[in-house]
Amino acid sequence: MKVRISDHLVYWMARAAIGTAARVPQWLGYTLADWLGRLFFRCDRRRRGYALRMLHNAFPQLSERELLRIGSRATGNLFKVPLDMARLTRLLARGGRLETVIDYGQARQHFSIARPWVGLSAHLGNWEVGAVGVAQLVGKAHGMGRIARNPLLERWIVRNRSRGGLTIHPRRGGIRDLAKALEDGHVGLMVVDQNQRLRGVFAPFFGEIASCERGAVTLALRRGYRIVVAVALRRGRGFRFEMASAEPFVLERTGDKQKDLHAAVVRVNQTIEQLVRRAPEQYLWIHDRYRTQPPAGPAAAEVDGDDLDAEP
Repeated sequence: MKVRISDHLVYWMARAAIGTAARVPQWLGYTLADWLGRLFFRCDRRRRGYALRMLHNAFPQLSERELLRIGSRATGNLFKVPLDMARLTRLLARGGRLETVIDYGQARQHFSIARPWVGLSAHLGNWEVGAVGVAQLVGKAHGMGRIARNPLLERWIVRNRSRGGLTIHPRRGGIRDLAKALEDGHVGLMVVDQNQRLRGVFAPFFGEIASCERGAVTLALRRGYRIVVAVALRRGRGFRFEMASAEPFVLERTGDKQKDLHAAVVRVNQTIEQLVRRAPEQYLWIHDRYRTQPPAGPAAAEVDGDDLDAEP
């Protein structure tokens, strides 16, 4: 890919911004980020509506005032994530380990199961800190993510994540790379809680039908890989976390591909919901989770063709 002069400019501006953010005192940076996030939640009516819809589904017993409070705090957490990434980048560049900022607790035992296994997560706490934390603990892991348009910035991001043992594959076509990594005995990681525009599996998420990611559970079903659902929850207001995880499990295979896939997605969703309810003030409620709906017929998507060709 050809590198333009503007790419160099953006790259060095990003490096400068990340370096500055990493040096801002935590109390100041995180307090400001939290305030900006709450302000954004108050001002953006559309995204506030998305949040209230999902929050009503998740906590029907709570008043709207209480739901708005959760949504506001959660958006404050979301605005802290870029600060986390700046500090993570600086920590990895210095050869540091996330055990200094993550309390693994019982999750350490869950991550020590025989490899390969599939790690699934959600936009709860800080998902990228969690991914690097898992990679460092197990030695090496593979994940999927969006590729930066700026090639210089993309190479820098990849290089920094690789210092933590995390290899990131592009979302477009990356499921095959993830499958190969699992076949080679590594750990595969994916965040699976956002709306899937293409070829999703329609299943309940907090009681309402949503279009859900299918690639990770398809891999687990085909090969019998164990699944670990885990998240890195923020502890306090700054760059400190605790890992929360559910018991590892193997998906049931009955021979009916369509039903097995749907049942697998339902189980993963239910596990994510349990973790979200542990720290609702850290979840990404402002996402339009129910945007894509089934045109007609049963909620489960048909299993046709090769799922490893599915677009994310």
